[in-house]
Amino acid sequence: MRMVLFVIAVAVTFVLWDRSMNEGRYTAQVESSFRQAAADLPSGSYGREIRLNRDLMKH
Repeated sequence: MRMVLFVIAVAVTFVLWDRSMNEGRYTAQVESSFRQAAADLPSGSYGREIRLNRDLMKH
């Protein structure tokens, strides 16, 4: 359980650091990678679409 909490803390720290010091450059690249991977998934088999909403992270 401690390891899971540690990984979550590291991920949150990374996102906060990236947003404050790098204007979100690294998280934007990760998001772009997820979008490209989602585009490569076969669609229509389950009728579901993966959407990432960038506005959720903006304040």
